[in-house]
Amino acid sequence: MSRIAIPLLFLLIVTAAVAQTAIDLTARYGDPDVERFIVRPGITMVARYAEDRTACEMLIEPKHSIQRSDDKEQSMATGTVSKIIDELVPESERGILLNRMIENMGASEFQVAEYQNVTISRYFVRYLPANHDEKSATVVRKDGLCSSEIAPQKFAPAIELTATDLHTYGDPDVERFIVRPGVTLMVAYGTDQAACQMVVKPTRSILPHDEPAEYMRPEVVTEILDEVLPDAGRGELLLRVVTKSGCNDYETVDYQGVTVSRFRHKCRLPNPEIEGPATMTRKSASCGSNTN
Repeated sequence: MSRIAIPLLFLLIVTAAVAQTAIDLTARYGDPDVERFIVRPGITMVARYAEDRTACEMLIEPKHSIQRSDDKEQSMATGTVSKIIDELVPESERGILLNRMIENMGASEFQVAEYQNVTISRYFVRYLPANHDEKSATVVRKDGLCSSEIAPQKFAPAIELTATDLHTYGDPDVERFIVRPGVTLMVAYGTDQAACQMVVKPTRSILPHDEPAEYMRPEVVTEILDEVLPDAGRGELLLRVVTKSGCNDYETVDYQGVTVSRFRHKCRLPNPEIEGPATMTRKSASCGSNTN
């Protein structure tokens, strides 16, 4: 009996250590500054909050892994996106329409509607099926605490939209925590509400636009990875592989319960900030497609 009980107890301890939950991460790092909700089948809405949990920026796009951008062929039905925007910011709360712009660049089309309290931008790719060719939409609030142009304490927000309101869509499937100055931890949860994938990376905007590559100190990344998942919770070390390509080192460490992937860009030496995004992926049936 004891020969069976001890391995089972060890497995339970390892599983508990690997399975970080939103409660665990919030207790350590505070409330997330970004959350992602599944608002329709295959469609997500990412929200960035102000300090008072007001939703200031929102990105609507096809569902994809937190490791990569969406597939080129992924798109959304325009009518569905319009309904989601109306749910988030009804026309009665947008204020006066100040400007409307449409810009065409080959197959790409950008539509921007600037209102008194909000700017709504929509991006289409016209070679995709008609009425199902929308790639993304953004909603950026200009009222209340989201505005940098006025003293927010003197004005009541025209748009009432907070994290509590957005949770009517259900629990977020992704959250982002500020874990160090300029460094975030993006976490995707599985069906058991435990972390399936965690990505440590420099702070980036949730809105799609070109940003220069930024890097972190390797010792800071190691410290964060050890915080969220100490060696004792990873299980037996199975394989470690380092692939070198020019200035870049790609390292993959495969454990019994998790895989850790790290990337270092050494062309900037002796600059100590050489590490790119680092990913921890939990091996669990509850994670399903969240790790794809």
